[in-house]
Amino acid sequence: MIGTQAQDWPTVHQSAEMQALRDYVTAADGYRYANQAASTLRLDVTHSNLIQRWHDLVFDSSMTVGRVKEKLYFHGGTPAEHQELYLRRGGGDTLFLWDEKKTLADYGVKNGMELHIKDTNPYSLSANGGLEDVSQVQKYVMADEEYDKLENSVRAVKRREKEKAAAERAARIAAGDVSARITVGSRCQVHPGGRRGEVAFVGSVRGAKGVWIGVGLDEPQGNNDGSKAGEHYFDCKGEKYGCFVRPDNVEVGDFPELDPFASDEEF
Repeated sequence: MIGTQAQDWPTVHQSAEMQALRDYVTAADGYRYANQAASTLRLDVTHSNLIQRWHDLVFDSSMTVGRVKEKLYFHGGTPAEHQELYLRRGGGDTLFLWDEKKTLADYGVKNGMELHIKDTNPYSLSANGGLEDVSQVQKYVMADEEYDKLENSVRAVKRREKEKAAAERAARIAAGDVSARITVGSRCQVHPGGRRGEVAFVGSVRGAKGVWIGVGLDEPQGNNDGSKAGEHYFDCKGEKYGCFVRPDNVEVGDFPELDPFASDEEF
């Protein structure tokens, strides 16, 4: 194999760059607990029924186990009488804090250790994802008929906006606004000849009076490529696929592309 192989790469300890990165990341580790009171403890807390964990919760070493349980009730939601507390000291070493009258100091709790809450209530709200799995929450579903009656719902607002836009478009069409009746992107049929395509341009063309419709045809039945008199107005498939026609010769509607292999005798 050409080039450096995996066994030739330096280890983390041999690489100066990796060592520098490690030193940067861990630079403040030795001072993590330097600016706190001597009796203050910062502990991680986990819960038997919950995925979430709490990092660096603050306790005092003089707090009894019973008092700690009361505080943890406000985090995990498990009442003190249904808590069993375990102290995880690292390396698989776990201690059951069974005496509620003893303090954290009595049990030798140190900064960075982990308190684990075991919820002993079989009917606990937190069991089986009860406090974290939102899919278990019963949701109120309103019938469409009732929702449609609301005046300030999102659907009602969109309906009014759609009706307003339709009314404005109808007014523009009545006033002779071609761009309101024939919009870019619409499927259409060009007369005479029944040529089908898509509206690609609506506007004026240099050297010609009035409004013109540029159509990108499905088949090469046109006379240009979307250009006129050296000026490009729209893109189409290529030469002979474009044409400019008067609005009266364009019929907008559901005109899918014709299948040249289709037969009138087939269903």
